[in-house]
Amino acid sequence: METISGHVRGRATPLPPDERRAAILLAVRPVLLERGAAVTSRELAEAAGVAEGTLFRVFTDKVTLVREAVLAAVDPADSVPELAAIDRDLPLHDRVAAVLDQGLARVGEAMRWMALLHEISRLEPGRPPAEHREAAMRLWGTRQQAGTEAVNATIAWLLEPDADRLRLPLDDVIELLTTVLMGATMRTVDARRRGLDTPPPDAGRLADLVLHGVLTDGSARC
Repeated sequence: METISGHVRGRATPLPPDERRAAILLAVRPVLLERGAAVTSRELAEAAGVAEGTLFRVFTDKVTLVREAVLAAVDPADSVPELAAIDRDLPLHDRVAAVLDQGLARVGEAMRWMALLHEISRLEPGRPPAEHREAAMRLWGTRQQAGTEAVNATIAWLLEPDADRLRLPLDDVIELLTTVLMGATMRTVDARRRGLDTPPPDAGRLADLVLHGVLTDGSARC
């Protein structure tokens, strides 16, 4: 069985190795979020639409596959197409709110993925969990840097039509958006950890805060 393939004149042709690998990593995400570290090789193969033998010709073992899937899922660059789809003709407030809304959803999902990465580190044979975590975090950091640069470039492209209306340079505005996003997310995480029922952050309200601050219109600068 082989469904991860291309089609040329109606005939299925195998994908190049890199594309096949990426297709598998994308296909297994739903079952990983559903089953966590308890997922079986059979379930992963079924999700990818390939035989188990095919799966492990691409990946060394289940732990390697899960780790790679997690790292791919939390790569910021994965969100670039969705960000780029935001209409640049929308009002500035709506564009900023859309960026924050997507960011809030993605950060929340990323936390689930990182919890899975922690779980799977305990299952890797012959390697101390601490050593595995350090190696995984180094690889994660490298991907995060490149992906974050791609995300920031896309946000800058979205905000550029109104750059002359902003009091700060675009880079500073993007840094502020990131700070607000992370702060709002961590507040929600902390509340859940303490068992509190806190409503999710409102992207529109956060966008208003970023663009207009907390002073009333016409207030003298402090």
